[in-house]
Amino acid sequence: MDLSRVSFVLDKVRHPDNLGSALRAMKNSGLSRIIVADPHTHDFERARKMATDADDLLDHLRVAKDLASAVEHGTMVAGTTSRAPEGRPTLLLREFVARASAETDSGGEVVVVFGNEQRGLSDAELDHCHLVVNIPTAPAKTSINLAQSVMLAAHECFLASLEPREPLERPPPANARLLETLYAKMRSVLVEADFLNPQNPDAILSELKRLLERASPSQREAELLLTAFRHLERALRVRP
Repeated sequence: MDLSRVSFVLDKVRHPDNLGSALRAMKNSGLSRIIVADPHTHDFERARKMATDADDLLDHLRVAKDLASAVEHGTMVAGTTSRAPEGRPTLLLREFVARASAETDSGGEVVVVFGNEQRGLSDAELDHCHLVVNIPTAPAKTSINLAQSVMLAAHECFLASLEPREPLERPPPANARLLETLYAKMRSVLVEADFLNPQNPDAILSELKRLLERASPSQREAELLLTAFRHLERALRVRP
């Protein structure tokens, strides 16, 4: 795994102690790219105290206005949760890391999203992710502290980075920003074409999204699809 192509996102993080502990866990594991999306704390100085020799990561921390903008550069975006949301591709942590290693080795950008301390990631927030990652736990206690979740995921990534690797030949993959633009255009065109129910377009659109995410389209392939839907939109508007 190429750790320079891995970003961790803390969504709506509430406690600076958890932020600092997450930074320390990342530094232990050779990771350096951290983004906080819509943080509910800005007490970064307190986080610096908890970071313990990882405060240099805090100096390069990126603050995003929302989760969509935090993950838009990712070609593989994974949301961590102890739940098993219906209809979403779900992998155990170690399975995900194996797949993420191949993604970074072929030039992709992996983003791992962690929900806040109070409620984790909602279904709406998981909609910004291509897949779900579960960290296995004993049934008696399924929830894990935010900083501990970061440590477990970061350490698995670090172990994967120690494995010998050969870069794979692959066209540049489509990032989350381009895919979200494509999905928005698909929604509007397919509603106008009477394919989607305007009262609940996401019921079917979510299945089409999962299909495209399994296909892992390249940047060019996603751009071709977006261009095709734009032409279809123009054709629909000039029909008799």
